[in-house]
Amino acid sequence: MRRKSSLYYSWWWLASSMLGIATTTAFVVSSSPPSSCARMSSSRTFITTNTLIETVDTSAQYTPEQLKQALQNLLDDSDNPAADGAHLYVAPDEILSKLQEITATVCLDYNNYQQLPTSPSLQHLEEAAKVFAQTHGPLLSLQQVIQQQAPTMALAAEFKRASPSKGRMAPENTSAAEQGMRYAHAGANILSVLTEPRWFQGSLQDLTDIRLATNDIQNIGKDNRQRPAILRKDFVINEYMIAQAAAAGGDTVLLIVAVLPLHLLQRLMHYARDTFQMEPLVEVHTTDELKVALQAGARVIGVNNRNLHTFQMDLQTSERMAAFLQKEGIVYQHGSPYNQQVCLCALSGMSNAMDVHRYRQVGIGMCLIGESLMRASDPVAAIQNLCLHPEDWEAQTNVSSGSIAAYTAGTQIVKVCGITNSHDALKACQSGANLIGIIFAEKSPRKVTSMEQAKEIVQTVRQFGERSSRLEFPATTATFSNPLLHLTQQARILAQTATPQRPAVVGVFQNQSSEYIRSVCEQAGLDVIQLHGSEGMAAANRDLYNGVPVLRVVDIPSSSETHDNSDSPIQTLLQSLTNDPMAILLDTAVPGQQGGTGKTFDWQLALELQNQGLPVLVAGGLTPDNVADCVASTRPFGVDVSSGVEASKGIKDHVAVEQFLQQSRQAARDANRGF
Repeated sequence: MRRKSSLYYSWWWLASSMLGIATTTAFVVSSSPPSSCARMSSSRTFITTNTLIETVDTSAQYTPEQLKQALQNLLDDSDNPAADGAHLYVAPDEILSKLQEITATVCLDYNNYQQLPTSPSLQHLEEAAKVFAQTHGPLLSLQQVIQQQAPTMALAAEFKRASPSKGRMAPENTSAAEQGMRYAHAGANILSVLTEPRWFQGSLQDLTDIRLATNDIQNIGKDNRQRPAILRKDFVINEYMIAQAAAAGGDTVLLIVAVLPLHLLQRLMHYARDTFQMEPLVEVHTTDELKVALQAGARVIGVNNRNLHTFQMDLQTSERMAAFLQKEGIVYQHGSPYNQQVCLCALSGMSNAMDVHRYRQVGIGMCLIGESLMRASDPVAAIQNLCLHPEDWEAQTNVSSGSIAAYTAGTQIVKVCGITNSHDALKACQSGANLIGIIFAEKSPRKVTSMEQAKEIVQTVRQFGERSSRLEFPATTATFSNPLLHLTQQARILAQTATPQRPAVVGVFQNQSSEYIRSVCEQAGLDVIQLHGSEGMAAANRDLYNGVPVLRVVDIPSSSETHDNSDSPIQTLLQSLTNDPMAILLDTAVPGQQGGTGKTFDWQLALELQNQGLPVLVAGGLTPDNVADCVASTRPFGVDVSSGVEASKGIKDHVAVEQFLQQSRQAARDANRGF
């Protein structure tokens, strides 16, 4: 026992003297391996490993010439620089992309850091990694973790504090350990941890905290899941960063082909495998990069649907990579009965069950989901709603023609309407709206004044959602005799497609011709149409508008008006339903006015409609002060606000917009429904 104590003492000495370790919270120092990530007690000593945030000088600034030279230096030890770097991106104007800027900065930061006399050597990190593995258990093979989940889609849930494009995603005091535990218990098989400090505000401390918090997890859920594998997601450019990851408790690292020459990629893969038995996740975006990954011997390949040079998102990228592998005869399909040569993973852009199913159909074995989980008020529910097992997807999408149940899925959609400028559109997106409404109705005081104005709003929403084209809403293939079944399925598609991460733009029209609406849709690039006039249900057929789906507004008398039969609006609406619209939006009817009335209707009508199986969006008189009452009492499918968050007609009060979204989410969360 004395000998084992000495071994542990040498690790703590190494950590504290060589890695700049503080004495706060982490794992226990004792003569035997700690059994859990306990908190501080008077009889135990705790230390923490923070090898990057406190030691690398992230305030250093570099010139463009220094950054370019740092990237060029990655080819220094290549025998054939032209071939090894043939796949690397070069902009026509030779200005570095954001990916290249970040990578070059990491190169220079680490070059400076490793020259400090207090920095641990590579050999010290390798020794520290061995002691960590002896103390807390061996590394997990990423390839095995993914393959063992079949037929369930493996999930990599990401802990990410911020990003260059979206800013901060979590409060500064967010606990990595607690978030990691939530992810693990909800079903995540891999926990991806952003450790880059400048742009993503990450650290190796986050990685260590998550590893220690989840280290003793075993036999979770019906499938007896074990602890999740821990991925260091960073811009890894040398062996040192791989050794850091292993010493901090990581099971694997990300290697980005877009910035690594072939010879360096091969060297880093061999080092990870030979030194730590670590299987890296190798990221690609193009077919050329995929060829390089295969040539280097990658076994786990992740497809980034986002071009990190331009930040454009294309969800078809993963499908194209899968098609290439199939064409080349490479076995990659998840759960294949044949010897699976590589695991194929989708690494960006997914947020819901529809995305997961889309990639499951082409044989992808793992999805990495980050932003939507970090922003989710209930990440556990968000993961469970991904339908990772194919049977869960079938159960969710199987709508029986003989069974109509009350709508109980809760509030999932928030629409901010009457947007007239890109500044207000961006604020609505940042606050978490699913739908951004632009009004084209002639009589509305909130009508956009020009097509250019509308295009600017659409472009702002697309840039926020990292897309360059119209959202695709899958059409229903089944024909339902009862429209309630059709609308239930369409509501699910709307919620899964128009997400807070990828909001949709809705064009609002009133008694205008289908030819005019089609023309506006094509010119402005609208994702959804809303009909707010006296058009019948048949006018909401998407085939009239080249496949663009339609929300149909139904006017309901205001709360101040009386009517002889309170059931009349309900029965009238139910009898008029067809399979044409995608969803029904209830708005307050005031003679002489169309929308923006500032008046509510009796929300009990919405509740009764949902009890009969019709998901509805509620509009009319909603404000930050009353939306919580509406959501709590009615639990509608969605809520819609326009005048209730205005500073003046057509101009939004940004504080009110944010409060409206916050109140909606909180009320839905309190009711254990939606969001």
